Amino acid sequence: MDTTLSNYYKKSIRLTPNGFSLFKVNDNGKVERHDVPAGENVLLTTKAPEFFGMETATPQPIDIIVGTHVPMLVPDVIYDEARAKDYLNMQFDITHYGQHFSDQLGHYRSLYFLTQNEYDTINHLPCIPHFISEGTLLYRFLCEKGESEAMLLSVNDHYVDVIATHGGEPSFVNRLTRTENVDVLYYTLNCMQQFVMNTPTLFVHYFNKPNKKLNDLLMKYHEKVVLL
Repeated sequence: MDTTLSNYYKKSIRLTPNGFSLFKVNDNGKVERHDVPAGENVLLTTKAPEFFGMETATPQPIDIIVGTHVPMLVPDVIYDEARAKDYLNMQFDITHYGQHFSDQLGHYRSLYFLTQNEYDTINHLPCIPHFISEGTLLYRFLCEKGESEAMLLSVNDHYVDVIATHGGEPSFVNRLTRTENVDVLYYTLNCMQQFVMNTPTLFVHYFNKPNKKLNDLLMKYHEKVVLL
């Protein structure tokens, strides 16, 4: 994992469709990670305290990185906090809605939510949770790189999160269900065409095993590819 990107996961719980991951900095100064697959989320209340060495009397601040779905971007000029649940209902099934959150993403509000079960589980942990969308972290990473045009692929086992920026502002944030490598390539090229991007720097980050065939394919059709 790239050093700069690792900094955003130093002390965190990452929630995804595949389960959850725990991150902390070990004694060697490296980011240590522990993954728990979907279906075992109930173990969060036992795994997290063990992993972080939490003490009930002195709760620790922990980043709760929400990657269960891509956020909904609502322009600042029309965003109304009182209507947040209504906005979410336009894009998501919020039958099991628990609590919503929002981050600032350029001139947008990045709106996301946890189910009631997810929210209750986090609140049972002896910690001080700081909720943030993973899309926000990826956006901040791209802004820090200072590229005029940039795209980041966050490649997971069954999906790829895609975020692009132009002039420091988000162009799009989306999630691609992962199928074939050529589908990922096509998606990046289509996004470039749709959002009129010339030669963006393409950052590629793998949360699990790197895919050399995908790397080679992306490098064949993109001028600037940076593997993280």
